[in-house]
Amino acid sequence: MLEMLKNLKNHEGATLRKYGAVNYKSGWQVADYGVECKTAEAAAEAIRKMNGSCGIWLENGIYYIDHSMHVKTKKEALRIGRENNQISILKWADMSLVYC
Repeated sequence: MLEMLKNLKNHEGATLRKYGAVNYKSGWQVADYGVECKTAEAAAEAIRKMNGSCGIWLENGIYYIDHSMHVKTKKEALRIGRENNQISILKWADMSLVYC
């Protein structure tokens, strides 16, 4: 995990499920909470605390780790996103974002 984090480039990320990278063909990805980490080691610890199921994004040296879940419908993803003050949800079919 630590090696993968250290190899991320700026503006790169991944979605993990039980510590493995996943890509879904359909459905939506939404987070209910997240943390910011300044080091790969801190990001790895945050991922461990989320049991390896999360979204990861590296932006200007900050790792954004979001506890996220895959849901089937846009309606459900928007509900979860809005309840948790998220900015957007991800549509897997075309990797587009929809604002909450």
